[in-house]
Amino acid sequence: MFVETIKVLNGCFYNLEYHEKRARETAMACFGRRLSWDTASMVVPEGARVGLVKCRVVYDTGIREVTFQPYVMRKIGSLRLVDGGNIDYRYKATDRSALTALLDQRAGCDDILIARDGRITDTSFSNVVFEDAGGGLYTPDTCLLKGTRRESLLDAGIIRECPITVDDIRRFRKVLLVNAMIGLEDGVGVLTGKII
Repeated sequence: MFVETIKVLNGCFYNLEYHEKRARETAMACFGRRLSWDTASMVVPEGARVGLVKCRVVYDTGIREVTFQPYVMRKIGSLRLVDGGNIDYRYKATDRSALTALLDQRAGCDDILIARDGRITDTSFSNVVFEDAGGGLYTPDTCLLKGTRRESLLDAGIIRECPITVDDIRRFRKVLLVNAMIGLEDGVGVLTGKII
């Protein structure tokens, strides 16, 4: 099973076209079938129309479950650099056991920053954007998952994709975490000195 997590703010969906595109590509790649999902017909229930809400859409060859729940932003003060080995999370699956196993290595840090073959990928729940001293914003070209927020930021020209190795981390001032629920404007991230 696969999942799309969609931001809903005060009753409005965000980036629906990116979620629909990724879900359709996932269904075609994994099942060889086109996913029937009409995002235009999605409606936010009355009780989920105020504040920040997470809409979770579970699917395989069809939509299996849609739920809404209030979302609370995570506080991230430190990241542990871990070797992801051969982890593969190119499709946003409900089975996160490989990521959970890596997260178990965080050793007191709030989350992990995953590297594969010496190149930076993602955290356990987000893509990453590195900020340099001049305010330039860069995302690794070796992400585990092409997140919808990451893709929209790339398309808008706000961030640029480039190779980022473990040795490159200290060239940057800060790392920001982004996903469907968390944008650059939320400022979730840490100074690179807080990456252990």
